[in-house]
Amino acid sequence: MIVCMAREVGSKDIMAQGLTTPMAIIAYYLAKATHAPEASIMQLAGNIMVYFDEPPQASILYNEYRAMEHAVHICGQNEVYETIFKRAGSIVEFFRPGQIDKFGNTNNSIVKTERTVRLPGGFGIPDASPLYRKTLIYCPRHDRRVFVEKVDHIGGLGLNSGGAESAGREIRIISELGVFRVDGGSEGMRLMSLHPGVDVESLVSNTGFELSIPENIPETPPPTGLELRLIREKIDPLNIRRLEFLSGDDRLEALKKMLDEELQMWRSSRVKQPKI
Repeated sequence: MIVCMAREVGSKDIMAQGLTTPMAIIAYYLAKATHAPEASIMQLAGNIMVYFDEPPQASILYNEYRAMEHAVHICGQNEVYETIFKRAGSIVEFFRPGQIDKFGNTNNSIVKTERTVRLPGGFGIPDASPLYRKTLIYCPRHDRRVFVEKVDHIGGLGLNSGGAESAGREIRIISELGVFRVDGGSEGMRLMSLHPGVDVESLVSNTGFELSIPENIPETPPPTGLELRLIREKIDPLNIRRLEFLSGDDRLEALKKMLDEELQMWRSSRVKQPKI
């Protein structure tokens, strides 16, 4: 998934990072280290514009601190939105929704099952996503609770209106099973490629609506050895990316372990430890 996300980045792009999207920042670092060396990062946790030659290690404890080490500009929220409005065609930003339907409508606010569950909220998704020529979404958990027939609340606007605002827009979805696309002229979400080892039956059984599936299904190109080494050894040796696949007590225990490991890593290094 991270490699697929990194492939969406062009060398002149601005990569916008949300508040709690570790897979996205790892993908951005990977893109910078490989095919998009001139791309820059706008870290929304602090509105920090970041540029570096060598990708830093992904962090939990010192995320903003490390961003500040490579900061070239710090701006207010109004300037962030002005940048998005003016440069929407060259901004790459990944959203992770709680629900998505066949037309690409997303929900990160409220889910209604046996009881009502409050999610973190949409933040800038309602404003920003319709501005992008390509809205990018990633879903680490591809199941019927996420890929639903109809979202319980529309926070990010999909492409089912058929109006002029849909022209030229595309929604690209990367999940743990494959890569998908919705565009203004389609009848809904269609499969672009299946990840290696995933079969169509598993995809269909874990999707809550009918997908458009081509007769000859491409396989997603797998990561290269270099990409895997960069992710595992240089960018994310703490395996922070794994948090996106965990929940409840498993996530809590993994988070505690990662925090302890990162703190020990800082203490044993020659780098001056930042005060928190």
